[in-house]
Amino acid sequence: MLIVCASWVAGVAQETYPVQLTTSENGYVMSNRMWASEGETVTLTLVPDPYCALNQLVVESEIKGEGFSDDEPWGPAMVPAYLTVPTTKVSENVYTFVMPASKVKVMADFAPVLMGDVDNNGEVNITDVTVLIDYLLSGDASGVNLIAADCDKDGDVRISDVTTLIDYLLSGSWE
Repeated sequence: MLIVCASWVAGVAQETYPVQLTTSENGYVMSNRMWASEGETVTLTLVPDPYCALNQLVVESEIKGEGFSDDEPWGPAMVPAYLTVPTTKVSENVYTFVMPASKVKVMADFAPVLMGDVDNNGEVNITDVTVLIDYLLSGDASGVNLIAADCDKDGDVRISDVTTLIDYLLSGSWE
């Protein structure tokens, strides 16, 4: 006599939702997942164009039927409402978020940096020279915009950037 035992594990497939990446100027965003289940961690990698930086990153979750319509100002309508999903900065160009139970839209805004604005205060002046020299002597990059510090645009931040910045302050031209 042959006895066969079998067991089945019944499970419910978890629903997945799309991760929509929007296009932007001066860079783009990559995601490790284009579809994810609620609770999964999604990793976003930001790829700014040269001499551009992230201005703003927004991840929005679309909730159906929670918004209000101009046609029916006193009650809910079947229009989507959007909630901001919190992101966590992992490194300079890597962020994560936890997938909600809905479609998400990822929007990144990249902007060109102000060359020479080493201290990121919106102006290029002698203070930027001092901050750049302090960085080169100490190696401490806190508060230093390293993209803006590459004044000669050779891909490295070094003493030649100090002379290029001083030349700019004296002449008013990067050439």
